[in-house]
Amino acid sequence: MERILLASDCTIYPIDSKTDLSSFQCGDSDLDEFFKNDAYLYSKQLLGKSYIAVTNSGSPKIVCAFTLANDSIKSTMISKSSRNRLERKFPNAKHTRTYPALLIGRLGVNGEFQRSGLHLGSQVIDYLISWFIHPDNKTGCRFIVVDAYNKPDTLSFYQKNGFRFLYSDEMFEKEAFHIDKSQLLKTRMMYLDLIDFVA
Repeated sequence: MERILLASDCTIYPIDSKTDLSSFQCGDSDLDEFFKNDAYLYSKQLLGKSYIAVTNSGSPKIVCAFTLANDSIKSTMISKSSRNRLERKFPNAKHTRTYPALLIGRLGVNGEFQRSGLHLGSQVIDYLISWFIHPDNKTGCRFIVVDAYNKPDTLSFYQKNGFRFLYSDEMFEKEAFHIDKSQLLKTRMMYLDLIDFVA
């Protein structure tokens, strides 16, 4: 498969009522269902803005889809050790109760482009980082957060792209979200500190 660079070989479009996602399948039925049936409704209700990346050359193809929303990391919800780790680089005067964050609500790569060596999922992360560290960005955003499926492949993907667990172990995370200790944790909160990418 020929090399595809998301930033130069694709155009990013917001999903609207006319977007045809019938050919998009990422292999996760929940994600496929969301992008095909719910993404536009979420945007309309201002709950999250969804985008697709479409190839520029040849027959246009959707290579990936993702949903973004505003979020924050609340210092009161995390353990003292996690809070200390997050705040280590902040001047004391800037410690606050919440820190602005971008939430990646959904992220799926079209199955046709998976395991192709193109690393399109990682390219989406890089693209989003560039959006929010660009000098022309209109708002402050310190972190990117994701509530990742608690599956080894998914967690490994985010870790390889610079994300860390917000809670050091699952028990702390269950306590923070008032989840019974006997229940399985379906997702893990992870974060990436954008300051690490600012020159």
